[in-house]
Amino acid sequence: MKTLVLAFSLTTATLAGGPCLAAPQDPVQAPATASANSALVEDITRLWRANLSEEFITKYFAHSDLARDLTPGDIVNLKNAGVPETLITSITARRTGAEAAATTPQVIPSPADSRRWDGLALRNSGIVLLKSRWDTGNLEFKEGSLRWVDSKRTGKNLLIPAAQMTEQQLTCLKKAGGNECFEWVVKTRSEEYRFRDAAWRQGENTKVQELFDAFRGLYPNLVSSRVPVDEK
Repeated sequence: MKTLVLAFSLTTATLAGGPCLAAPQDPVQAPATASANSALVEDITRLWRANLSEEFITKYFAHSDLARDLTPGDIVNLKNAGVPETLITSITARRTGAEAAATTPQVIPSPADSRRWDGLALRNSGIVLLKSRWDTGNLEFKEGSLRWVDSKRTGKNLLIPAAQMTEQQLTCLKKAGGNECFEWVVKTRSEEYRFRDAAWRQGENTKVQELFDAFRGLYPNLVSSRVPVDEK
């Protein structure tokens, strides 16, 4: 009987105040980290401060693999950094734009869609001694490729498949009342080609604008931008 009473007392004591299974504790909260988009905010700010156009920056991020949307905090940081609201709006909508572009087949010019621009000058990137930096010739778009025909030396002729083009630019001289766009730049992954009107020194710039507009129409997914400069 004493044994039974002792066992009962021990059991009661355990239930009343003895050790028991601890309730699960809240997990230790991870230290606060930077926004997942902090690198994106820095990249946008750096490109804007480098005087790249809103059109270029928007298309650059539309073609990137970034999938997160900007948070309110990110937007405030961009605004404080001087990025305009129009650019911020374009960036926040980049996912929708990228998805729409992915579902829209790219325009493929037909073989019959050929164009030619005479009276152009191509910048010679090599070492130039006692010669002009610019070689004259004509440019033709035919069968999905750009063909440069030098007016003096066939060894300088070029063939640039449009499928290798990654970007086009208009270089524009800053001017009050409107910039003067005087140079068309086409880029591939490894090369860069610069074209001007042969009479660019006399202020002729019509053909480079025609080239820019033509390829923006033929290849709407091609990154196209205007780059302001202080001198020609």
